[in-house]
Amino acid sequence: MRIYEIGIIMTGKIAIVINSGLDQRAKVMSGLHVAKRIYDAREENNIDSVEVFLFTGGVRAMESGKDNNEVLDAIKELREAGITLEACSNQVKNWNMEDIFSKNGINLEFARDAFSRYAVEGYTVISF
Repeated sequence: MRIYEIGIIMTGKIAIVINSGLDQRAKVMSGLHVAKRIYDAREENNIDSVEVFLFTGGVRAMESGKDNNEVLDAIKELREAGITLEACSNQVKNWNMEDIFSKNGINLEFARDAFSRYAVEGYTVISF
């Protein structure tokens, strides 16, 4: 019996989940920078999709009045590159942060739905 390779090329999907907050600024920034680097090298690495999801501390890192200009600049760079940015809708609404996320072009989705989608659609999830 011979097994023949079928000409199907699998492409990867990566979700970067930012759980850390400004108390772990290096982790937040590392996650955002890694997302951009993966996105920039997506063709040569056969990556189909890169998403960033802000959860818990990652949501709080966007709060007004915080020393977070570096985070906001990185988010803007990701958005302008075309990377999908999302955050936990429950947390954003519970913490009355809708305006900040809308202003920064970050979509809201239930975390349970995003994480379920990642599993069903075969994403590799990396958290920072």
